[in-house]
Amino acid sequence: MRIKLGVPMTLSDISNACNGKLPSNSSKVIKYITTDSREAEEGDLFIALRGERFNGEEYVDSVKEKGGFVLSANAKIADVAVSNTSAALLDLAHNYNKNLPYLLYNIGITGSVGKTTTKEFLKVFLSTGYNTHANEGNMNNEIGLPLSVLRAPKETEICIMEMGMNHLGEISRLSKCLRPDIGIITNIGTSHIGNLGSRENIAKAKLEISDGMSGGRIIIPADEPLLSRIKNKAVFSLNKKGDDFYLLSPSDYIVEIYHSGKLFCRSEFAFSEIHLKKCLLAAASSAILCDISPSLLKRGISSISKNNIRQRLITVNNRHFYADYYNASPESITSAIQAIRNINPEGRKSLLLGDVMELGNKSEELHLEIGRNIPRELFYNLFLFGKDSEYIFEGAREAGFPVRRIYRNPDTSRPDITADQIINNTIPGETILMKASRGIKLERILELIKPKS
Repeated sequence: MRIKLGVPMTLSDISNACNGKLPSNSSKVIKYITTDSREAEEGDLFIALRGERFNGEEYVDSVKEKGGFVLSANAKIADVAVSNTSAALLDLAHNYNKNLPYLLYNIGITGSVGKTTTKEFLKVFLSTGYNTHANEGNMNNEIGLPLSVLRAPKETEICIMEMGMNHLGEISRLSKCLRPDIGIITNIGTSHIGNLGSRENIAKAKLEISDGMSGGRIIIPADEPLLSRIKNKAVFSLNKKGDDFYLLSPSDYIVEIYHSGKLFCRSEFAFSEIHLKKCLLAAASSAILCDISPSLLKRGISSISKNNIRQRLITVNNRHFYADYYNASPESITSAIQAIRNINPEGRKSLLLGDVMELGNKSEELHLEIGRNIPRELFYNLFLFGKDSEYIFEGAREAGFPVRRIYRNPDTSRPDITADQIINNTIPGETILMKASRGIKLERILELIKPKS
């Protein structure tokens, strides 16, 4: 990825920020940083990252041929030499953020489900009164987050960063990079349970958000006992008076947000779904801790629309695909199903599910649970894509979903089979919810359904 620095830096500034070494003190100004040698242009700084499947050091020469500069672990060829390029990227982002002249708050957000939606809501709220910067899309890992920080403009007052993880230690490193003043943990689910082994270990990983915090508050849901021992916490809940922050709904599309037992603001909200109201409250709680006024928060809540949530409705071949295939867990599938209920309420709906990955030895059990929980009254067809989705079939069959309307394809190398199943068994105007782990690449199916030009 190639990004434009929010504030240009000299090679000397960059070297000092990540404890690097320069062959000579350089005043060369860097405006763009890239981690992909193919995108490098003259004057860019290429960071030669090394991962399990790639080694950026192998492409240093090609960058130099283009007139670029290199941050590398190879002191003989580096313009900035470091011992570890991944750690250097995190250090660089940390020092860049620390030196933003108008910065008031850093906010970190993690959780098994809802962190992207919470981030998008919070960005809307805080942008009503502050210059706000946030990471985009899935830029929430040890490469994406620091690159997102480095894009923050000089005028940034609040920096909001979503934090993702697959293993213990990752959120700790992200937290030490950002140094949040406020942390949000949306929930503890079963995402990545295959890597971490238990919900207790997932909670431990999410709690690493505190590792980079010095004081501040961590906002947590009241209904998660695995988080109850956190110090300096602020607790949020729906319809439960007495917590630090709580939300009441006099009607489906009216929300009342309370802080310390007092009504803070009352507003219309575009959604009635419970999981979106939880995201709303988590975001509003953080905004209140940033001293937003009731009138600005009300304006932000009223302005939220479907454009502020990650899921997208895409019309292809006269079918409406609700595409939410960045990531998946049993909890996020339930949330997506709730979200689609109010879309095209009178029209026919079907469900396309692919494998949920990183569930380890719990994969069979959790896929069966997903199948058993599919609401038969909501979906006409069920399309399954992937080897483990066979367990979804078993669960759905046990729960009474009509087998004649379940279409299976265990071969993820053949998305064309599923594309044909959808084309041949859905009708124009039908809405199809798409949900699977990112590694399944459900977008391939959409591409095959598009009419040939």
